Amino acid sequence: MKKTIPILILTIPLILFIVLFPIFSADQNASNVSTNGNGTTAENTTNNASQPEKVAFIIPHPDDETIGAGGTIQRIMENGSTLHFELMTSGNAVTSELLPVYNYFNIEIPSNISTEDQKKLIRQDSFKRVMAIYGCSDYNMQGYDDGTLNADIVFTTMENLYLKEGYTVFYTVTGDGNVDHLACYHGMKKMKEKYPNLKYRQFPVYYYHYYRQNPMSLTKNYTDLNVNNYASKKKNAFQIYYAIHTILPTYYPYSDGTFCTSPERIYYMN
Repeated sequence: MKKTIPILILTIPLILFIVLFPIFSADQNASNVSTNGNGTTAENTTNNASQPEKVAFIIPHPDDETIGAGGTIQRIMENGSTLHFELMTSGNAVTSELLPVYNYFNIEIPSNISTEDQKKLIRQDSFKRVMAIYGCSDYNMQGYDDGTLNADIVFTTMENLYLKEGYTVFYTVTGDGNVDHLACYHGMKKMKEKYPNLKYRQFPVYYYHYYRQNPMSLTKNYTDLNVNNYASKKKNAFQIYYAIHTILPTYYPYSDGTFCTSPERIYYMN
């Protein structure tokens, strides 16, 4: 009997631990689940944020990525996610409403090409320089002329990235008055309808400017990200575009830094 008592003292706590462990484990898992504004449950964002993903950015024009998501790009890279950029147009339009570009970096330009092709070379060069600032080497420049982009082109680009390359998170701009921006908006809309389980994110260009305060987006759910921690590289990227004169002062008061340090609005589907 004397030997039995110490054995019971040791075994009873062990039995209780084995029986009660699943209950404690379930409680712990429940504490990692939060409720969002719509009343549905979602994983704790601190756990979610650290998961690397394959992310593709669909960019209408050179400079849209920096204006709308320069800080977001750096946040995603910081997570260790794989980033790919598809630059859809060359930004080669020459109209009275657009500033002529300046060959600030003295790139080699043939003397016998059109003004549109000169602008194309300069703007694509600026995009490459900005990608180097962010540390992004995985990009493709499709080179469509300004104003010729359509939803089918954007949809096909996204679908190929998903089916052939395995990208499951897609970023692009929201719709507004620009035809190429609208093409990206409608292309993502088609993609979402066919592949609803992928992740879709949108960022408006100049959403804080009075002329474009209400961009078209696929959802009303959004987050205003604080990107002050990433302002240094973003400002350097802005300077590239500012130097070649693609920044319109009407939309882009670069000198006061507003567009460098303001939060970035990201619309998200899921």
